[in-house]
Amino acid sequence: KATVSVLYWYNMDFYARLLLLFVAVGLVAYKIRARVPDGILRSSTFHTFVGSTFVMKKQILREKTITPPEFNLVELQKNGWKAFVWGHLGGKMGLTVVEPEDVKFILKDNFNNFLKADDFLECMEGLLGGGIFNSNGDQWKEQRVVAAHMFNRRQLRDRMSHVFGTHAQEMVQIVKKGNLNVQTLFYHYTFDAINSIAFNKSVSSMKGNERDCEFQNAFDLVQSNVITRFFVPWWKLHRYFQSSEEERVIKDNMDIIDRYVAEVVESYYDGDEIKEEALAGDQTMTGLFLDHAKSENKKYSKKFIRDMILNFVIAGRDTTGSALTSCVELLTQHPEWQDKLIEEAKLVFAGNLQEPLTFDDIEGKSPVAEAVFMEALRLHPSVPGNEKISVKDTTFPSGVKLPAGTHVTWVPLATNRYKKAWGEDADEFNPTRWMGEKAATYNDYMYSTFNAGPRLCLGKNMAVLEGKIALLTLFAHYRFFPVSGFTPKLITSVTWQLNSDGLEVEAVPL
Repeated sequence: KATVSVLYWYNMDFYARLLLLFVAVGLVAYKIRARVPDGILRSSTFHTFVGSTFVMKKQILREKTITPPEFNLVELQKNGWKAFVWGHLGGKMGLTVVEPEDVKFILKDNFNNFLKADDFLECMEGLLGGGIFNSNGDQWKEQRVVAAHMFNRRQLRDRMSHVFGTHAQEMVQIVKKGNLNVQTLFYHYTFDAINSIAFNKSVSSMKGNERDCEFQNAFDLVQSNVITRFFVPWWKLHRYFQSSEEERVIKDNMDIIDRYVAEVVESYYDGDEIKEEALAGDQTMTGLFLDHAKSENKKYSKKFIRDMILNFVIAGRDTTGSALTSCVELLTQHPEWQDKLIEEAKLVFAGNLQEPLTFDDIEGKSPVAEAVFMEALRLHPSVPGNEKISVKDTTFPSGVKLPAGTHVTWVPLATNRYKKAWGEDADEFNPTRWMGEKAATYNDYMYSTFNAGPRLCLGKNMAVLEGKIALLTLFAHYRFFPVSGFTPKLITSVTWQLNSDGLEVEAVPL
């Protein structure tokens, strides 16, 4: 059929070819235009025939002057904070919303109508497989129900806080007077901690273990390169022929990731059978899933366990590591809040600086650390953008009518700075928002950093606990200053992440 089509093409005269091309382009343009909801603003980069494809590809991929969440924030600001549409070559249409009621409509009120789109699942399948962050329906629900047992108050108090406190003390010993990249430090801290908690695996990336660091480097490279697939409609061809730099980087580094994770998975198996001794008293995430499989008389594949591990690595390492990096960046810009945090750290430790902090040490006693952590995540959300697809025609509370099959985007980077919800100082770092009665006025739909509704982050309380312990331990020993001439550079990735230069600051012992 392909050969016949080529012959037909070459047997046409010039004007017939021109007419056919005109019709083809017209059909694509019609497909894009027909799905633009009436009365909705278009992105300033929107073109009838190709949507926003080439402008976004130029700014995000080639020039690297902006990330996708920043693109959405800028467009909302240009449009007076009104919902707008964007489109991609081939007819993919998307709507970006910002009103909290519209976000609530997606994440809770009409939850079953908004799913992870097939193109999203395909782009991320190599990294996340069918894990909790890359699945819908029963597949997602089962994983969430099992994983929820990991995040109860008893686990936080009796197990997790001890892991965080111990690793935080190790982190302090690594920090020396002078300049350091705190992004690398925090990512290693959170990686070591999540491996201990979720997989009972002792790793030492903070101490420079080569294999642990190699895995994390590969993990970061895959995340930053896999995002390019969302802007290249023909990315599958590049993957098949290995004809782009991005796809070659993904393949090479996925090999490193899969070899590393395979060792964790195989430690639970004897051939294809689960080792009984591996489950004895196992309170880890892997143990929970394998024990659940046994109780339900079902069998999870090794790939399923592999996918689960990688999903919880990105949840436990990247999000909190990113948040802590943002905390230090903002605190170096606001020394008055650094002073408050140092004073609180002294009170919490009460002179016992060598003792790891525990849950009881900080529960109800660390309002400054918690406020700083939450405010940093407001301005620099760890997952700054999200996208789903509408299954059926629907109408948002704001009145926007959305055709079935339309992608819809909500961007915490923008909703967290929406002045109608947060006030005129929405762009300013002001942790007092989270102190006292004022904090109770915020909801998950104006502050969707931790997602909301049925997909509300299971590890939210764990992340806040880990963040507070790390901040209090670090600022009980050091004060940090910005490094003259250094400007952090945000990159396009799955999470909020700076480039490999990270965040360089100067550490001064107290």
